[in-house]
Amino acid sequence: MSVGPKAAGQLPLLQERPFRMLTIERLSSRVANNAVNFGLVLLIVDATGRAFMSSLLVLTLVVPSTVAGLAAGAAADLFPKRLLIVTGNLVRAGVCAALAFQEPQVWAYFLVALVMASATQIATSAEAAILPTIVARERLVRANAIGHAVTGLGQILGFAVLAPLTLRLVGEPRLLFGIAAALFLAAAAYGVAIGRQERGTRGEVGGEVRDVWWRVGWRQMRRDPRVLRAALELTLLATTMTIIAGLAPSYIEEVLNLPVEVGAVALSPAAVGIALGLRLAGWLARRVPHYALSTAGFAGFVLFVGALAFVDPLAQFLAGYAPFAWLGRVEIGKFDGGGVLAMMLVVPLGFCYALVAVAGQTTLNDLVPISLQGRVFATQGAMAALAASGPVLAFGALADAIGVEPVLALLAAATGVAAVANLRAARRQREGSLTPAAPLRSG
Repeated sequence: MSVGPKAAGQLPLLQERPFRMLTIERLSSRVANNAVNFGLVLLIVDATGRAFMSSLLVLTLVVPSTVAGLAAGAAADLFPKRLLIVTGNLVRAGVCAALAFQEPQVWAYFLVALVMASATQIATSAEAAILPTIVARERLVRANAIGHAVTGLGQILGFAVLAPLTLRLVGEPRLLFGIAAALFLAAAAYGVAIGRQERGTRGEVGGEVRDVWWRVGWRQMRRDPRVLRAALELTLLATTMTIIAGLAPSYIEEVLNLPVEVGAVALSPAAVGIALGLRLAGWLARRVPHYALSTAGFAGFVLFVGALAFVDPLAQFLAGYAPFAWLGRVEIGKFDGGGVLAMMLVVPLGFCYALVAVAGQTTLNDLVPISLQGRVFATQGAMAALAASGPVLAFGALADAIGVEPVLALLAAATGVAAVANLRAARRQREGSLTPAAPLRSG
């Protein structure tokens, strides 16, 4: 099924009004969403001071992907996608506006996180499903790269700018929620401005679209092993990042010796790596086999997560060599060469993350029919939520017991083992598909 304009005479993507409106909507909503999520983490850390509680809050933000996410994916395939984008933003604007006028108890933050995450699923599932209807298939790699860049920029502006400024510099949570409400309202307006889109054809995959709504995405994945492998890669990546998000406050305080909000700024160079990775991944995804790109991305991702676990001894070791001797001389309060090295390591970490994310998402966009993309992406999100639900709490509790550094090392090792298992299975499947069939015997 062809969508979008023909290759000849195409405008740059961001000059096409529907895609430009979708991009601005994503940026506005992601700045607000990341600021609110990080603000909730900071408020929980201030109130409890425990890694387990921050991990529990992160889990509360992830859990809706299992139920609300699947329902949102089905809705994105069956109902007007623009309406769902607007609805998700309006719900989040209403929740933030309510918080701007009152000061909730600690338990209420978990309820807010649950509602916000559910509404986020509605909007993001519709955003993923609408993309192939406004962008030509041959330009999806570029569109996905821009989408991930917007996500990274939203994280920087939300985590490192809006939340710290309002909660720490001004010291007013209500201001944070008020600004977030305004950003969500702006996102809803840009969602309306995307314009009407033609609905996809439900007959693209035969009668299977009439299956039970929550099984459609999973059945579609199982139809094509390439889709399933890409979904598993994205699931593993998302699971690891969810666990890291739960451990981040403890890592910033215990390892970097910084306040959480300042540490978030110190780790923001990861966005530079993500931007570089997205720039390169869009070019590589059409020229390098998916298996090779994912292998390289995962290898680097695991390596740099492991390096972050040993950042202090690694900085001391490198300081013994002339080119890195300056690491031993860094001392700004309790912030030392280990913190500087962590800032350096997150750049290639972000780069490797981008390689895996773009490769996997582009595979799903290429191979899944447009009429089912909402449900497939929602199913993949549910897989990530289920995979992370137990480990995020376990790793948080373990960090409270033995410290965050050994736990981060354990996470890197576990991610590496899971990545090798999935990539080896993908390689066997690829080699099997290239093996010529045995000739039939006569008689």
